[in-house]
Amino acid sequence: MRKFIMSFTTVASLSLAAVPVLGLTQAANAAQPTARVAYGDLNLASPTQAAIFKARVETAGRALCMAKMRAGELDAPVNACVAAAHREAEQQLPKAQRQALAVAAAARTVEVAAK
Repeated sequence: MRKFIMSFTTVASLSLAAVPVLGLTQAANAAQPTARVAYGDLNLASPTQAAIFKARVETAGRALCMAKMRAGELDAPVNACVAAAHREAEQQLPKAQRQALAVAAAARTVEVAAK
């Protein structure tokens, strides 16, 4: 079963390579600031690459929230805004990518040091 899931996520990742960006929006209003996060180059089933995706979302979300704060449009703390950006980014991912991200989050990573 694990082999099937890994094959499935690999195929899903490759099929989404043509989709280079994911838009983050805080509201349906087109005047609201938006951020884009590239993920087409990542295999979200890999814990390392899932961490890269999350770091990209963090950076984009923080920039978006800071811009909203400077414009006086932020009603919540910046950290709450960034957390909402993370949730929205994950919700906008296709189902296969969300599942791959969940697999990566549940995976146990092992670090090995070279002698």
